[in-house]
Amino acid sequence: MESRHPPRVATPLLYGGAAACIIAIHLATDGTLGFHIDELYYLASGWHPALGYVDYPPIVPLLARLETGLIGTTPWSLRVLPALVGGVNVMLWGAYVRKLGGSLRLQALALLIAITAPLVLGTWLFQTVIFDQLAWMLSLYWFLCLIIDHKPRNWILLGITLGIGLEIKYLILPLVLGIGIAVLLTPSLRKDLRTRYPWIGGVLMLLIWVPNVVWQIANGFPTLTYVLNHQGDIRSGGGVFDFLLLFVVLLFLLAPLWVAGFVSLFRNPRLRAIGIACATPMVIYLFVGKFYYPSPTIAIVMAAGLLALSRVERRTLRSTLVVAVVVASVLDGIVLLKDTVPITPADRLHATGLDTQNTDFASTVGWVSITNQMTAVYGALSPSERATTVIVSSDYGVVGALQIYGNSKLLPESYSPQLSDFYWLPSHLGATNALMVGYAPSDFGWMCTSARIVAHLTVPYHVVNFEQGSPVTFCSLNAPLPTLWGRLRAFS
Repeated sequence: MESRHPPRVATPLLYGGAAACIIAIHLATDGTLGFHIDELYYLASGWHPALGYVDYPPIVPLLARLETGLIGTTPWSLRVLPALVGGVNVMLWGAYVRKLGGSLRLQALALLIAITAPLVLGTWLFQTVIFDQLAWMLSLYWFLCLIIDHKPRNWILLGITLGIGLEIKYLILPLVLGIGIAVLLTPSLRKDLRTRYPWIGGVLMLLIWVPNVVWQIANGFPTLTYVLNHQGDIRSGGGVFDFLLLFVVLLFLLAPLWVAGFVSLFRNPRLRAIGIACATPMVIYLFVGKFYYPSPTIAIVMAAGLLALSRVERRTLRSTLVVAVVVASVLDGIVLLKDTVPITPADRLHATGLDTQNTDFASTVGWVSITNQMTAVYGALSPSERATTVIVSSDYGVVGALQIYGNSKLLPESYSPQLSDFYWLPSHLGATNALMVGYAPSDFGWMCTSARIVAHLTVPYHVVNFEQGSPVTFCSLNAPLPTLWGRLRAFS
C-alpha cells in the first residue's frame, strides 16, 4: 500500500473543503421544496416522545424535535442537520482510503467520488436514511481500524456505534450479522474473543438497544408486523432483478470500481473480513430489502477499489484509470444532479416529469394547499356538525400538515391510524362525525351510519403524488371512534 507524508495543513483543508462543498450544495437547495411527507411524520413523532415507534427507533424523531426547537420548524431548518451529517459521511470516504494506506491524492479522489455520488447528493431530506448511513459507515470505519491497528478500544467504539445504529434504524442488523460472521471466520479477530474487549463492545451495543427492545415487547412487537407487511411492497417493486438494476444505477459509471473493490477485499486475507461484513447485508437485502438498504457499504468498497487501482504496475494504464475515475465521478454528478438534488421548483416538477421519476420530490408538494382545502371543507359544515367532527386521514402526511400549517381555531383535531400515529388517538374522544381523508367510501362504510363525499383534494401544479385526488368523506359514526380505531390500523 502506498503511503505519503503530506504537509499537516493539507489533510484538514482537503477534508474540510470536501465536507463544506456538500454541505453548501444541500443548504443552498434545501429550501426549494416543502416538507416531505415523511418529514411531517418525524416531526409528529418527535412531539410524541417514546422509546420506540412502529417503523423506526427513537433517536431520529428526538433529533427532529431538538433541531426544530432550536432553529425553527421550516423545511430548510429541518434539513440543516442532514446536511451536516452528509459532510461527515463525505469525510469518511476519504478516511477509509487514508486508513488503508492511500496517499493524499488518492484520498482526494475518494472525496471527489463522494461529493458527486448520487448516494450523497440524494440524501438531503430529514429521514432516518442519512443518519443510518452515518452509523453504518462509522461502524465499518471502526471495524477497519480494528483490522489495521488491532487496538482493543476499537471493539468498544464499534459496539457503541452499532448500538446507536440500532436506535436509529433496524436496517443495520444485517451489518451486525456480517461483522459477527467476519469475526468468526478471521483467525486474528476470532482470537480476540478470548479477551474481554469484544464482549464489552457487544454488551454496550445491547445496553444501548435495550430501551427500544423493551418498548417493542410492551407493545406487542409492532415493528415485526410492519416489516412483514412491508415485504409485499418490496416484492412488488420487481424483486432481485430490479434490486440489482437500481443498485447499479446508484453506482452508475463507477460500478467497475466497486466490483474491483470487492474483488480486492476478498483476495486480501487481511481485509477479507471487510468484504464479508459488506457482502452479508448485500446478500440479505437482495432478497428481502430495497436497493439502497446496503448502500452505506459502497464507500469502503470503493476505497478498496481505489487502492487496487493505485497498485496497477503500468504507470500509463494507472494514470488512464485515474483520469477515467475522475471523469466518471464528474459525469455521475452532472447527469444525475437534477434527479437527486432539489434544484427544480415545485411548479416545474410535473412539466419535467420529475414528480414520477423521483417520488421524494413529489411528496414535498401541496401541504399548505391541502391545509387550506381542509379548512374550507370543515368550515362549510353546519355549526352542529363542526362541533362534533374530527379529521381522520389514511396517511400521516395530512395530519402532520394540518398540525404545522393549520389554524387550531378553524380546524378540529386530526388523527391517522397509520403506523405510530395509531397510538396517538385519545382514549376518550367524544366525536360523533369524522371527515375521512384519502379513504374510498367502501373502505370505512362499516363505521358510518351515513357517508357523503364532500371534496377531492387537489395538489398544485398537477404534481402526481399520493394526495392528488384523495376523496374527503363526511362520515356519521355509528360508535365512538376509539372503539372503531383498531379496525383502521395500518402498519404498512
